[in-house]
Amino acid sequence: MPQTNPPTPPAHPFPPPACDRDARYLEAAGRGALTLVTEYGAPRYCEDRSGPHTGYLAPPPPELFTAGWLTRDGNGAITAEGRTALTDYRRRRAAADALPYTLTRNPCRAELHRPDEPIRRLRHATTGEEIRPGHTVTDPSGHPATYLGPTMRSDDGGATWTPAFNARVTYPDHGTWLYPPAALGTVYDQEPAHPNPAAP
Repeated sequence: MPQTNPPTPPAHPFPPPACDRDARYLEAAGRGALTLVTEYGAPRYCEDRSGPHTGYLAPPPPELFTAGWLTRDGNGAITAEGRTALTDYRRRRAAADALPYTLTRNPCRAELHRPDEPIRRLRHATTGEEIRPGHTVTDPSGHPATYLGPTMRSDDGGATWTPAFNARVTYPDHGTWLYPPAALGTVYDQEPAHPNPAAP
């Protein structure tokens, strides 16, 4: 029996899911606030009148037209397929927003660790001596730098902050840098130390 190969599926059997960029066009078109400015039949730019001030956007990506999500008439009307794609985008975005996430405080801020927050103690890898914020450390190239403290992270939207495992150092002329503690010949304690309560 002769061997037959299965038919090759098309490269893009369905339009890809709408992304953040696509959703902005679809949102404006769904509110009837998107105007396509064309020249010689081709979109030149868009006016988004959905807010208090007119916003000017680049022309919509061609995929929005080829997928049938937008029409090419003067007001950039959204189609039924476009509304379905926008609904699917909103559902996926809501599910993504509901996932747990971690915030990292600006790690390149040139300030010492706050004394009222927990800290992970940094120690010399060989002697075990503690290195406090403000002390001098030696970077991997042998240059002195001022240790500022560990990076800080939050798992509850910024309500509380805990120290992470990268060291912030600063140079007089080169700004703030991050290093893993091993690059500085140091090691962090596994458990963070909490600040002493203020005396009444």
